[in-house]
Amino acid sequence: MKLSALKVDADKIEAGEWVGDIPEMGDLRLRVRGLQNAGYRRLQSRLIDAVPRSKKQGGRVDPDELDRITSTCLASTVLLDWAGLEDEGGAPLPYSKETATEFLTNPAFRRFRDAVLYAATVVGDAGAETEKADAGN
Repeated sequence: MKLSALKVDADKIEAGEWVGDIPEMGDLRLRVRGLQNAGYRRLQSRLIDAVPRSKKQGGRVDPDELDRITSTCLASTVLLDWAGLEDEGGAPLPYSKETATEFLTNPAFRRFRDAVLYAATVVGDAGAETEKADAGN
């Protein structure tokens, strides 16, 4: 493995970028920050600390609580915009923080949440960009 495959672009993780070609999401594009941006880490830490002891078994946070925390962090610090998302009538659905929060916290929209997680994971992945460039040569 080349050393360059281990690098990340910290500036992109913090500023965010558009991600397309999300598996099984058609033309959906998401503008997201990287999953481990500074705001995400701070909010995640604060929310985990606030979990009551009754929902921490053996020092581990209940999986449902972890899902809630992850969804809150994605809505608050990761997802910035979208393109290619339509309502049932085919009209473009404009991005809003409120709609994003609904989609990310509603279990019925788990596929959307997974798409945001995927996009946030690839943002700033300098190693993946190097591999793509190498494949093109």
